Amino acid sequence: MGQTLNVASEKGAYTLADRGTYLSLKKRLGLDILAEGDAILLNIYHVIEVNPAKWPKVNAAGAKAFADFMVSKEVQNIIKTFGVDKYGSPLFFPDAGKKAEDLGK
Repeated sequence: MGQTLNVASEKGAYTLADRGTYLSLKKRLGLDILAEGDAILLNIYHVIEVNPAKWPKVNAAGAKAFADFMVSKEVQNIIKTFGVDKYGSPLFFPDAGKKAEDLGK
């Protein structure tokens, strides 16, 4: 993604990019965000536990502990503020427990 943003900047072109990569390179780019906030542009990450009934060798307890950790209030707050101090905006938006219409907000 970084190389794509660099080429778009050099060529004066348009591209789709994730917010985190854009913000981390923004000072070196001659690009502005032209569109954001539309649900179709969301790049959502999820944590999904593997079904131990289907995959018996999976570390189900470890997977559950990791999933619980990722959706915990503490980690969701870290995600919400990650990057703000350095880039002026969060690199990610936490979505644990949100309704579909509230994602990306």
